[in-house]
Amino acid sequence: QSSKFMNGPPQVVCRTKHLICATTAQCESLLHHYATTKSLSKTKQLHAHTITSGLLSSHHSTHPSLLATTYALCGHLSYARKLFDELPQRTLFLCNIMIRMYTQNGLSYNAIQLFVEMLASGHLRPDRYTFPFVIKACGDLSLLQLGVSVHCLTITSGVYSDTFVGNSLLAMYTSCGEKERARRVFNTMQERSVVSWNTMISGYFQNGCAKEALLIFSKMMNAGVEPDSATIVSVLPACGYLKDLKCGREVHDLVEQKGLGSKISVRNALVDMYAKCGSMDEARLVFDKMDQRDVVTWTTMINGCILNGDMRSALGFCPMMQLEGIRPNSVTVASLLSACASLYYLKHGKCLHGWAIRQKLESDVIVETALIDMYAKCNCVQLSFRVFTKTS
Repeated sequence: QSSKFMNGPPQVVCRTKHLICATTAQCESLLHHYATTKSLSKTKQLHAHTITSGLLSSHHSTHPSLLATTYALCGHLSYARKLFDELPQRTLFLCNIMIRMYTQNGLSYNAIQLFVEMLASGHLRPDRYTFPFVIKACGDLSLLQLGVSVHCLTITSGVYSDTFVGNSLLAMYTSCGEKERARRVFNTMQERSVVSWNTMISGYFQNGCAKEALLIFSKMMNAGVEPDSATIVSVLPACGYLKDLKCGREVHDLVEQKGLGSKISVRNALVDMYAKCGSMDEARLVFDKMDQRDVVTWTTMINGCILNGDMRSALGFCPMMQLEGIRPNSVTVASLLSACASLYYLKHGKCLHGWAIRQKLESDVIVETALIDMYAKCNCVQLSFRVFTKTS
């Protein structure tokens, strides 16, 4: 049903600068193109043209539902909803687009509200494109009972066996802390994709079941399912948490064998795993071989040094990070401040305080707490109290 929006730019006769002579068909073709390329400014310009030229009138085929769809896919949800509410009759396709975009933009309540309106209308029957995003919205809001009700609807609607619906149920149940319900869904799935396995691995780990997460990963490998980068990022935290260096090295070998190390998130996860397993030499080897490093990479190395009691090396990464032009986040600064506190390095701590001010991170709660602690441990109670008073 979404092929018009997923097959790339269509061949169009007119361009935006020639809108004065655009026909209805050409305007619709442009709208499909703008929906695909998410061109909000051009959508607004074309919308203005359809109004002034009368192409939106009842005598022409350009329908407001197409404009609403384009606005939604461009991320302008407030105006998309305005057009949506003015439609005499809503289509399932447009409802699905609105629900999906609401969920993807963090407006989960709006997604659920629209889903309820769909059901109440009586003439729109949700399908396999509707349920995954409604279920995700339930999980995002931790609405377990509503999620269970929607689960029941997937059964009565005949879409329960769809893999995407099943994967969304797995994610919803694990995010709500219901790992056993997730397992029951997983066990009854007719087809399990790599996403299904990844969701179970990460879901079990996030619910405090690291050993079970590794067991699921082992079953995945035995089942012959090809892992992807998300699999690696899901399983390595469990290795690190359990300090299972042997398993972590095996996963690292898998990364090299399968060529999964191109993503920075995978390399960051490897650095973090080795650091938590106490093998900073191996963490540094991965770090040094990285072509690209982000703030997570540097913060992970800094935290790894601190975790393993090497405060001086942690502080040594600070000037290196600055030379590479990486902007710190609040976790980076707080970690470096904790190293200063452990070493009673007041001068370094004051420099970091100035750095935090320049980076506009001083008012972050994590940084403020670290500053208070650092000044107090460096026997500068007055400065510690000053930060505390400013915080209060």
